[in-house]
Amino acid sequence: MYVERLRLTDFRNYRALDLALPRGLVVFSGRNAQGKSNVLEAVTLAATSRSFRTSSDREVVRWGAPGRFARVEANIARHEGPLHVELVVSDIAPPQEGTPTAGRSEQPSRAGSLSPPPAPFRKRIKVNGTPRRAMDLLGQATVVVFAPTDLEIVTGTPAERRRFLDVTLCQVHPAYCRTLSQYQKVLTQRAALLRRIRDGEDEPHALGYWDEQLARLAVPIMRARAEFLRRAEADAARIYAELARGEAENAEYADEMSDADASLASEDAPAEPEPNALPLRLVYRPSLSAELPEDEAAAQAAFRAGLAAVRRRELAQGVNAVGPHRDDMAFLAGEMDLAIYGSRGQQRSAALALKLAELRYIERETGDQPILLLDDVLSELDARRRADLLDAVAALDQVLLTTTDATALPESARAHATLFDVRGGRVVRATP
Repeated sequence: MYVERLRLTDFRNYRALDLALPRGLVVFSGRNAQGKSNVLEAVTLAATSRSFRTSSDREVVRWGAPGRFARVEANIARHEGPLHVELVVSDIAPPQEGTPTAGRSEQPSRAGSLSPPPAPFRKRIKVNGTPRRAMDLLGQATVVVFAPTDLEIVTGTPAERRRFLDVTLCQVHPAYCRTLSQYQKVLTQRAALLRRIRDGEDEPHALGYWDEQLARLAVPIMRARAEFLRRAEADAARIYAELARGEAENAEYADEMSDADASLASEDAPAEPEPNALPLRLVYRPSLSAELPEDEAAAQAAFRAGLAAVRRRELAQGVNAVGPHRDDMAFLAGEMDLAIYGSRGQQRSAALALKLAELRYIERETGDQPILLLDDVLSELDARRRADLLDAVAALDQVLLTTTDATALPESARAHATLFDVRGGRVVRATP
């Protein structure tokens, strides 16, 4: 799978861009704030309808755009046939109540009363010329993005790790995305009920129905997340071992260890393995204390029992205390939690290994290789790791990479890469 052509209109700092892209490694080089990452962002929007850089769609509309909207068009080659995606994002804020809308007039309804004009659209999507919902776009084309901020998958909050799991699984399994959407709605309804019960406005017995709904939706979400991590672990461990080889032991720990402490160690004691000699493990950590049985009915019963165990806390706090929205995952080297005890290099290697394992998982599940987007990751790696990374992705269908310094690429990668210079919203083919 690869992007053959990308067209942008009033997108970020691009007034207009029509860019033909080849297969293989494509490098966008230029100083900061010239528009390199904007190209990758446009590709993610075409594939998922969402940006990896912002949660506000309207930010992608170029400042001062006359129509106050941005358009992204992408032609994507796939095994199952060509794909054309058109996505239009509007920066027109809906009118405030009582405020007339410029260029529009209120129209009388059939009953004779005035009705407000329709709210302007925020996002419109067409797939091969047919209007589609954002959820329908997922899975049509797949991407894997790695940016410096993705280190937070290892070191950040549980919400960051849950988001990674959900974005990956939604690209592969539309049913997962639908279940997740339903789960979020049930969570909202159940939390509102818990607050009413806490405030004496409702009765606890009303929770029975919502407990059943929560269990019905939570179990498949938890199973899918755990299964993904189980299947991705072998690839992640192999890639991590390649990227993290030779990493020095945790520098802070080594600096703090005094000569006196070292002399206390027995010469006959077996040496502890270095953290990088231990395989990377991806562990799902559900908020539910009990394990889920294989049988679906028994699993839902176990989940409801978990809800019953925290009922008093939920009623006192008015919150949903157990479920996928509270789950987490861990990156372990042996028993060592890399988020807490790992070096910066180990954490970076673990995050990148997970992303490349995600790519392999999506390829196996869909039969088509995702597009890999590497946004300014070379600056975070030393020369050896740059070479290891680019060797690991050399055979992929398409890799779009941004960098401020193309000379930082290993010579072997530069020889086979397509290079573009990016300056002030212009993209120009460069010579190797």
